[in-house]
Amino acid sequence: MTNIHLFSLTMVSIISFSFANEYPIMTENKIQGRLNIVNGYSTECVMHKFYTNTGWVQLEGEIGRNGIDGLYYKKKNGVIKEVLVAESKWNTSQLGWSGKNKLILQMSQQWILRTLEKLQNYKSLTEYTSIQKLVLHNQYRARLFRMFPVDNNKIQIYIYKIKNKGMNSFNTFIESRLKPITMEEPNNNFEKDILNSYNTCRTSALKQYFPMLNDKSIKKLLKDNYIKKQEMINILQ
Repeated sequence: MTNIHLFSLTMVSIISFSFANEYPIMTENKIQGRLNIVNGYSTECVMHKFYTNTGWVQLEGEIGRNGIDGLYYKKKNGVIKEVLVAESKWNTSQLGWSGKNKLILQMSQQWILRTLEKLQNYKSLTEYTSIQKLVLHNQYRARLFRMFPVDNNKIQIYIYKIKNKGMNSFNTFIESRLKPITMEEPNNNFEKDILNSYNTCRTSALKQYFPMLNDKSIKKLLKDNYIKKQEMINILQ
């Protein structure tokens, strides 16, 4: 074997070793787990765009990745008069349970008050106090914002109204069923805004959770209404 061939093999080994150290090989379960985060983050991001475009002011509702996905308010004469608490879910993802023995249902009045108390302890803001008082007296709106893929080239949004049946139980009713949005053929400015928000958020999340992807690969993945595990595996191979 010539010295040139030896040098080439050595350089390939160094490059492969460096890449593996910087970006360890992901298992299929880890790829799917990160894609779940990307989908969840993107849905939440679209929800923020949807509500802030209709006059709601967003307030931080999470500590890290835990808490209220969407916490919004409207003021009148400098005082908070309307409160909207919303949870975003991608596809068939379900509301969870928390607290001791997992008895507190996510988005119940008890869960919201418990989360607001944690937020106040984390960051003391007068807005949290005002919102907590309104929630305590059942003077707020609660919504479930669900986005899911339709066929191979559309996304659709359902918005569910949550009506309390007590501190820790509620009923849900479909409030709005938006028309499916075709990924490459939005019908109006509203649909364009939703798709732009969706793809901008997906791009941001992909760069964070799959930093080995280049811009060309990301652009290819964004052509679909959602990113499938096998698509990601094929690109990472």
